[in-house]
Amino acid sequence: MLAVIWLVFGGTLPVPAAEAPLSPPQSALVRVVFDLDASSVKQTAREELVTFAEDFQRRSGRLELRGYAGPPYDTSSNARRLALKRALAVRRVLISNGVKAERIHVRALGGTSDSGPQDRVDVKLFGG
Repeated sequence: MLAVIWLVFGGTLPVPAAEAPLSPPQSALVRVVFDLDASSVKQTAREELVTFAEDFQRRSGRLELRGYAGPPYDTSSNARRLALKRALAVRRVLISNGVKAERIHVRALGGTSDSGPQDRVDVKLFGG
């Protein structure tokens, strides 16, 4: 009824704005992609992480593991829980290959906010 009155007096109903396209993902030192609902690191990704860990041991700095799971902007507890499991799985591989635990910071972000793979962990320099 209110909408009819609004239109009679020359108003227009608000139309939801189209969602803006997602931005491209930021660069990562290593990007580990997971299967839907999975938290185990695939063998090819494990090999890439081993090579990275061996190289990173000789560098200074800290790492940030950004875990993602679920559709864009999903911050539900389920999405964040899966993102955390994934980031911790990547952390275990890095630690078991010589990277000190004190050099790794983990963030479980839930759904992505970019156009990159939805199910992933990005390994980045901490603060970068």
